[in-house]
Amino acid sequence: MTGKNVYQFAIANWGEYKTTVSVASKSSSGMPLVESDFEIYNFDTICQSLFPGTENPTSADGIHFSNNNIQLIEFKSGFKQKITKNNFDIEQAKCDETGKVCDAYWELFWDNQKRKIRELISLIRLKAIESYVVLEKHILPACDDNQTGKYSRMKFTVVIDEDSVDGIEDTLAELSGTEPETNNALISVRQALKRLSNCRDLEGHTYFYDEIEVLTAKDYKNLIKLAM
Repeated sequence: MTGKNVYQFAIANWGEYKTTVSVASKSSSGMPLVESDFEIYNFDTICQSLFPGTENPTSADGIHFSNNNIQLIEFKSGFKQKITKNNFDIEQAKCDETGKVCDAYWELFWDNQKRKIRELISLIRLKAIESYVVLEKHILPACDDNQTGKYSRMKFTVVIDEDSVDGIEDTLAELSGTEPETNNALISVRQALKRLSNCRDLEGHTYFYDEIEVLTAKDYKNLIKLAM
């Protein structure tokens, strides 16, 4: 939590950094993960302005303020796989020459998929940490104290291109009190970030995030529709 009025600071200083979710969620291919005109601030560009001429820290894509929340948002594509063990077609996987499946090739294929997912998750975790440091050490000190005495909750939201099926599976597992499948990307990202929420130092002061959420693109789009 913070008692600084970041929202008023953003209004006064970040007008040029306003953008839409469609722009902020574009992947390296130029395709937006979430199509929406909902406005947020481009946190990547804000960080670049804070560190001109130097190596920029990794940063979340956007920052948004609502209901006394400071929400950092990271959009990440690359989790959705065209070929999975659930849709694996053994007939299509057979070699044309031998008529057999090359087990060694497909083991390498699955291992490579897992490695790429691990890299994506590591990058998200690094962005969560370095974005918090930028906010805590470079932005909050420049903000005025919140005169209302209210504290803002700090939230980190990750939006990934996972199938809605995994989102349903994750929700059902949470409602039933069971664990979802280990290959569920939503729960894997959440587990990687869980140590970054509700932390306290030796004096009892909170740091890092009050809340972390991991959503599918569809679920995030539904949420911002309600806010528009």
